[in-house]
Amino acid sequence: AVISEALEHNTSLTELRVWKCGLSVKGAVYISQLLNVNHTLQVLDMSYNSISMAVISEALKHNTSLTELRVDRCGLSVKGAVYISQLLNVNHTLQVLDMSWNPISDDGMAVISEALKHNTSLTKLWVEQCGLSVKGAVYISQLLNVNHTLQVLDMSWNPISDD
Repeated sequence: AVISEALEHNTSLTELRVWKCGLSVKGAVYISQLLNVNHTLQVLDMSYNSISMAVISEALKHNTSLTELRVDRCGLSVKGAVYISQLLNVNHTLQVLDMSWNPISDDGMAVISEALKHNTSLTKLWVEQCGLSVKGAVYISQLLNVNHTLQVLDMSWNPISDD
């Protein structure tokens, strides 16, 4: 809370890494409030925290400065992927998204892929170890047929096989 209040008025900080800080829903609320008023923050790394993606994604729908979001190992499920897809539909500044090591499964990849078919800002996506199978790879291939903005895609450690 103390840090987020200070950052509401800060105009120089461009990166905030709160990696493995024990943040929960309450911490996500503080960070979302920060994202609503801070216009200099470009990188936010919330990895290894049990955050609420609902709160963060709502703030990012209106944020115009953040270009990189890292939420790997945050316990995000299909529901978290839905929130991320909603922000990808309206946010035009986010360029890097790391949601690795979250059990979003094929269903989560379906909604992310659908959003990315229309997103023209995201250039890097990490979905490493997200429980994707061949079905998830099909969603990604459909996305790649229409999205020409994505430049880096990491699908490592998913049981996709060679079908």
